[in-house]
Amino acid sequence: MDFVDLAALTIHDVKNRLALVARRAEAGGDPETLRGVLESAAELTRLLAFYKAERGGLEPQIDARVPADVVEEVVAETGRQTALTVAAELSGAPVLGFYDESLVRMVLVDAVYNALRHARQRVVVGARQRDGWLVFYVRDDGPGYPPEMLAAPAEMRPLGRHGTGLGLALAARVAAAHANAGLTGQTLLSNDGGAVFSLLLPA
Repeated sequence: MDFVDLAALTIHDVKNRLALVARRAEAGGDPETLRGVLESAAELTRLLAFYKAERGGLEPQIDARVPADVVEEVVAETGRQTALTVAAELSGAPVLGFYDESLVRMVLVDAVYNALRHARQRVVVGARQRDGWLVFYVRDDGPGYPPEMLAAPAEMRPLGRHGTGLGLALAARVAAAHANAGLTGQTLLSNDGGAVFSLLLPA
């Protein structure tokens, strides 16, 4: 058994234990603990995915998907973990897109967790089609990204403005794993009434 196999089994076991704690937190009406536990579980998943990406093992399973579905699932999952509002924005979403749903979902959940740390009242998760791109985005109403984050390459940006850089670096690799018609996916950070994280995939 190599490291990746062992890490995957260990992460699966730890996530099962965290799921028990999460159920207790949800039953006890403690959304902050629930979010902390589920965010920790998601971090383990990202760590393994990043390791696979570094080893060239991040192989996306791209298929026809409904962007509204993954947005609504992320909103439902993260919305129950906070007293803030987490809303979907789908008026510009295409009916279909071609992407790896599990990887996109992982990136969006991480972006929402980051947004919840800085939002004042509201986080919006959306999808739209623009100029040959399928754009997934997460927007909050917080203070926005600091200039040093906006200027740094994706691989060097600190996660959540206070962390390791794993989340955004992995998002950049997920984006780059999606290519079509000469276009390669990318991530963008911007400010527009708050921080905006965008995942652009070739349509």
